[in-house]
Amino acid sequence: MENISLDMSGYLHSLESFLDCPKTTRRPFLDRTRRMIQDFIQSKPDATSQEVANFLGDPRELAQGFLETLDPEMLERYHRRKKLLLRGCIALLAVALVAVSVWSFFTKIPVKLEVIETTTIIYHDS
Repeated sequence: MENISLDMSGYLHSLESFLDCPKTTRRPFLDRTRRMIQDFIQSKPDATSQEVANFLGDPRELAQGFLETLDPEMLERYHRRKKLLLRGCIALLAVALVAVSVWSFFTKIPVKLEVIETTTIIYHDS
């Protein structure tokens, strides 16, 4: 039974990648799916991982069906926060890139300073 569960890790990973929702919502659904896998295996100990996958259905469709049961406003807030975080990270990387470029420009260019001393002699006729 344990081997079958391990064989399902690819399915579960694929399912998780299609669940574009908050972790607090995603985790319980994945836990229920794991229990469904265990229940199926207990009822049919000689089942293959393909049979379990067939029983559960396509991971994309399973995820889509679950997402449709969620509050659309909650999902919208999640997607807005996710987009804002992504934009913030991109902006931070852009600022860091500019800062490193400026720092690199000024530290890599040798600065030549020449001090020229001049002496002025003023003659005064008296």
